[in-house]
Amino acid sequence: MQRALARVPQVLADEPAREALLAMAQMLPAEFLEGPLGLEFRLRGPRTVDFFAAAQPQGPSYQALCTALRQPLGEVGWLDPGRADDLAQVLQRWAAGTGALPAVARYLLVEVDAPAAPSAPVAVPSIFLAPRASRDANRPGQPPNAFQQRTEATTMAVAELSGVWPDPRTAQAFAEVVATLPAEADVFAVGAMVSRQAGSSMRVAIRRIRPEGIHEVLTAAGLAPQAEVVAAWAAGSPVADHAVAFEVGPGAESRVGLELSPSHDWKEARTDEWPALLDYVAQSELAEPDRLAAVPGLIDAVGDPLWGLAHVKFAVDQSGVVPGCKLYVGFIAREALPTPLPRRSSGELCD
Repeated sequence: MQRALARVPQVLADEPAREALLAMAQMLPAEFLEGPLGLEFRLRGPRTVDFFAAAQPQGPSYQALCTALRQPLGEVGWLDPGRADDLAQVLQRWAAGTGALPAVARYLLVEVDAPAAPSAPVAVPSIFLAPRASRDANRPGQPPNAFQQRTEATTMAVAELSGVWPDPRTAQAFAEVVATLPAEADVFAVGAMVSRQAGSSMRVAIRRIRPEGIHEVLTAAGLAPQAEVVAAWAAGSPVADHAVAFEVGPGAESRVGLELSPSHDWKEARTDEWPALLDYVAQSELAEPDRLAAVPGLIDAVGDPLWGLAHVKFAVDQSGVVPGCKLYVGFIAREALPTPLPRRSSGELCD
């Protein structure tokens, strides 16, 4: 993480943010370095930085994560040790092939929010799931992935992560969303924001969805006011690759995230398409100009690790557009790069 932060300009992460991120990183296993890592920067407001990593069941990073949840590696510890231990037990059951998770999920994405201060306990990571039979490549005629085929089992899997009983109302709400999906759209992630709330709501992320599809899906989710605004933002954007993230079920928050990405995979570390997208962000007045100006400099196609930009994210709630937006950046050691580099695979780490 120190090597990563050496590339990040001060305007995107000030000293308190860096210290908090390093404190958080000390809680996590070094085995995460075997794959892509991600950082979430705020382009307005506090300069806190959050962290992402992926883990495959049976892989060394997965087992190390289970151990770290039970025995924190850093000095500050988990904010809720009991919840961390419960999560470790759930993940161990998945690795053993029991419970609801193996039936629908292929791997997990870990999101760790940086603590408010370097000495503050770290919130238990939020967990997002990638589906079995994932449709990473957009090929006409592909069958729906496991999340879309097995909505009740998917609800059970997320409830298991959340440490709650599955709620039939969540399953019904998710099924209604899936029923409205356009043919090309894909539920690429579901998850539980366990670090932020306890409840039976489920987070859903949908990729390859056009503005008209966004409107229909969000309306089916009971988010009609947000649907109007999010669809309009997507329609006005300079890119064709849109994704939305929102919650369904009892206690679901009203916020909807709109992710705008270029057509290429972030691991290609390309700069084309980003000028137009960053201009769109600038016109929105949701980003500080000095932070926005620093964004292109994060791309590094030749260094080790490689750095690429994944997407920007706006948020809309029941009162309208939420002030500020976020930037998601991925980096990966060159020895871990796939060969050849994949084409666009929206929904991978940081997508």
